[in-house]
Order: sequence, then structure tokens, then C-alpha cells
Amino acid sequence: MNKQSDFRHPSLARLLAVGVVTAMCLSIASAWAEDPEPPLGVNVLAPGFKWRPNYVSEDMLLHADKDANNWLNYGKDYEATRFSQLRQINQDNVVKLVPKWNLSFGVTDAQDSQTTVVNGRIYVTASQNKVFSIDGESGRIIWKYEHPLPGDIGPRLCCEAVNRGVAVFKDMVYMATLDSHVVALDNTTGRVKWDVKLGDYKTGEIYTSMPLVANGMIMVGNSGSDVGANAGKITALDPDTGKIVWQTFTRPVSEDDPAAKTWADGSWKTGGASAWLTGNYDPKTKTIFWGVGNPTPDFDPRVREGDNLYSNSTLALDADTGKIKHYFQYTPHGSWDYDGNNEVILIKDEKGRDVWLHADRNGHLYSINRDNAKCNWVVPIARVNWVKKFTDNCRPVVNPDKVPAYDKVVTDIAPILDGGKEWHPAAYSPLTKLMYVPFIDSSMDIQSKKMEWKSGEWFLSSKVLKANPYTGGVKAFNATTGELVWSRPQSTPATSGLVATAGGLVFSGDAEGWFSAMRDDTGETLWRFNVGTGIHGNPTTFNVDGKQYVAIVYGPGGGSLWPLVYGELFKHQNRGGGMIVFGLPD
Repeated sequence: MNKQSDFRHPSLARLLAVGVVTAMCLSIASAWAEDPEPPLGVNVLAPGFKWRPNYVSEDMLLHADKDANNWLNYGKDYEATRFSQLRQINQDNVVKLVPKWNLSFGVTDAQDSQTTVVNGRIYVTASQNKVFSIDGESGRIIWKYEHPLPGDIGPRLCCEAVNRGVAVFKDMVYMATLDSHVVALDNTTGRVKWDVKLGDYKTGEIYTSMPLVANGMIMVGNSGSDVGANAGKITALDPDTGKIVWQTFTRPVSEDDPAAKTWADGSWKTGGASAWLTGNYDPKTKTIFWGVGNPTPDFDPRVREGDNLYSNSTLALDADTGKIKHYFQYTPHGSWDYDGNNEVILIKDEKGRDVWLHADRNGHLYSINRDNAKCNWVVPIARVNWVKKFTDNCRPVVNPDKVPAYDKVVTDIAPILDGGKEWHPAAYSPLTKLMYVPFIDSSMDIQSKKMEWKSGEWFLSSKVLKANPYTGGVKAFNATTGELVWSRPQSTPATSGLVATAGGLVFSGDAEGWFSAMRDDTGETLWRFNVGTGIHGNPTTFNVDGKQYVAIVYGPGGGSLWPLVYGELFKHQNRGGGMIVFGLPD
């Protein structure tokens, strides 16, 4: 090998470059030792390099919508589009997709999680508050962490011991736990860096969702309204210490709050309205958008007359202080457990409006202006009969025949409490300008009963709660007009989130265990694979060493769908929890 070819060899060139830099540093250090005057006009010249594998900066999070390789936020980006620029797997070759590896979580509870992916490293949670760090190419576990849970927590869990994922920021991984802690783990070792308690699980307050990293803080919302946790709240924490920066309650906590007037006879004191899903962030306006759940008791609205603010709403919060800027309430004075927690997707529509899109459990899809919470339009997702019409700003006029009563069973209330869409997130493609919604089509029968509130105990106030037959599927709506573009029905309700890709695909899972890929323009099914048990988690896609992978967390149960749907499916299905990763053949 001659000298010219030596210098062209990349590995040798790097070694020579390192040698030159090292020699320069040694020369400077030697000169400094001989001469106390600092060289180059620098008083202190010290090495600052530190290897920080899988470090996630604020810049990475702010530009996650431009990052094809990673999956850094709950909704992929701050806009929560769940859209990936990856196109290696596309409409032409998706039929060749094969399993690459499978990871068993070692537990059989429901699995509601999804991956967070940083430069080929996967971070994923399982039920029972387990965290796994995994090599994305091979599936090898690098480390795992198991948060110890108290033995008496089971009766306080509405929907099994679920968790929806971890956030990664700087050198740490953040998980919110069922016993109301937030835990920060070293992202390379899994060791606990700090552990902060935010509430008392014995009151029914728990945490199930992935934290949001925004404006330099870790933000989490609580769960547990249906199980006696009487105050919903959103908390912002310092990422380095866990110290609380601000905290916003999602229903009144004193009579001085103007919202207390919307809860008759002091019913706000047991009003619930928890904030149990992950919010998202508009960095241009420094606004946090966060959904709020149903008021309690769920099915006895007569004991809490009024709109019951801020239940069943999306709140727009000042990211610095947590102060509520404005809000939109989808189901005032809710009577049917139609939580307003579902995600909002932030887009600029084809009319140039900055809007959020929201598919609500009350059976409707909304377009809302982001700056003032004015409604542009509302359209049904599936069959709906609880509302007769909408008035100014898309306020519903309730059908009195579908309000739960004490003296009779009110039948065929549509949609069912799981909603026209449950919590599983929708997706939006900036290429097709379509919003893809996992929908449910069903109804319920309800009879109310009077019930006394007790901390840490169920507070539904329902004598009869019956689920009628289910179907579901995926629908695509024009994001500017709300027009239905296509529908892909299925035999079971939609129990998985969605992902849209630049390869012209939409990925989805269902309760029977089918993981599917559809054309994004027509809904045509191009590929599917049965994972062997029901899917209740969310798909993601990412790139490792130039190869695109698609991951799905599987494991049935959880949510209000359990046991209304899975109890029947388990007659011919097994339980099991894990994650399977797909890719194209090598």
C-alpha cells in the first residue's frame, strides 16, 4: 500500500487526524507548563469532551418532525402526527415484511405501551412498571428496570397494571408509575437517578401514561378519577432533580375558582376529571395542549348539574406557568364516560388555519382553532345518538332520551363508553392531508344509581352497564373539511394506535391480534400478520443502520374494553405480553 492510498483509507485517515490533534494538545500543555502565561490568549484550556450515548437534546425534540430515524415523542413529534418520513417499507414491498425478533415482557397483563427510539436504542415499558432498554437491530436486552409496586394497589387500578411508555431527555429515561411516582433512570445503565412521589395511590390516584418533555421540563398527568381520585392534575418537573415547577388542577379545588360555579352544590369536591393521557406542545406559542377526562360520578349527572369544567376538554396551557389560556369542552355535563383525554394533532390545514384535530370518545371528530379554541367543524366518526344537533361553537344539544335514569334502563346509547374512538392515537399524513382514525361502532345500556363517594373506591353510580355488539376499524378524513374519504371496517373494535409513513402506508392492530398495513389513499389492506394474542398497544417505526423497522407492542386487555370485549375473545385466545419487530428480508 503506497502513501497516497494510505491517506485515502478512512480508518487510517481518522487515526492520523486523532494523532495530529493529540500532538497539538500535548504541545500546548508542554508549552503551558514551561510558560505560566496561557497560550492563544486563553486563560483556561481544558478538555470538555464526554461520551454521552443516546443523549436527547431539546433541539432533537423540537425537530423530531424532521427526524426520520428516531421516535422521540409519544406522537413522534410535538404535533402528534404519528407520521414517519421513512419510505424504505412501502406499498410495493410491504407484502415482504417479516418478523425480525420478538421480546417477551414476562407478564400477562394488558400492554398499552409503545417504543421510544434513540439512535437504534429502543426504550419500552411493560405492565407492572417494567422498563426495557433494547438493541433495536437484534432485540438484545441491554438493561431492564422493575419499579416495586405495593401489594394492595390492584383494587385501585381501573384498567390493569398498564403503562404507555417512557420519555427520554438528556441522559435520562422518565417513567410515571402506578403508585404515583415519577422515576428518572440513567439511560445507559438503568440505575435510578431520582424518584419523586406525586400522590397517594390509596386515594385512587395513579399514573399510566408516557411523560411529555417540553419547554425543558417533564410533564405528567394523573389517572384514577373513576376509582375515587377526586382531583385531576398536570405536573411539570425539573428534569435534573424532579422538583415541581408548576402544577395545574383540571377541576376546581376551591370555591374561589370560577370553574366551581359549573359544579352544582359543591360537586367539584368529588368531580374527578383526571388528565390521564400524554399532551403535546406548540413551541412557537409555548402552549401545552392536554386532554381532561370525564366528571364523576360517571353515569349519574343529576348530582353535579352544570358544565363541570374542565372535564371532557382540551386545555391550552402556558408552558412556563401551567396557567390555562383557553379550552374547548367536547361534552359539557357528561353523562356517559366520554373522556376528552384523546390526543390533539396540530396542523396547518389547507385553508391556512392553525388548528388542532381531535377524535373524541363522544363519537365526533373536531377541527378547533389553536389560538382561540373556536370550532371550525364537527363530524361523526361512527353511529351517534346521544346528541341531537350542535349549536354555536359546536356545543352539543343532548338527546334527553339517551340520558341515564334511576328508574329504567336506557338502551342503545351510542357510542359506547369506549367511544367512537378510545384512547388509541390517530395519525395524520402531510402527504395525503388525511387524518386516520381508529374507530369503534357500538352502543350501551345504562341505569343510574345513587352512590356515596369514597376515596380510593369505584365511583361510577351505575346499576346496569351493558355493552352491545361491537365492530370497528379505521377511517380516513379530509383534515381541512372533515369529509370521510375511506373506511376500512373490521369485526372487532379498533384497539391500537396508528402510524402513517411516507411509504404510503398506515399500520394498525386489532383485538384479534392482526397487525396490518393499509394503503394511505384507499385503506386497502396490503399485508397483515397475527401476533398470537390481542393488540392494545401502539405501533412505531424507526431506522437502525439504514434499515427501516416497524414495532408493535401486543397484549390484550386494559381500558374500558376490558372485560367487555376481551372476556369473549379469551374463550379462544391466550393472554401474553411482548413486542415484535418487523423488517424487510435481508
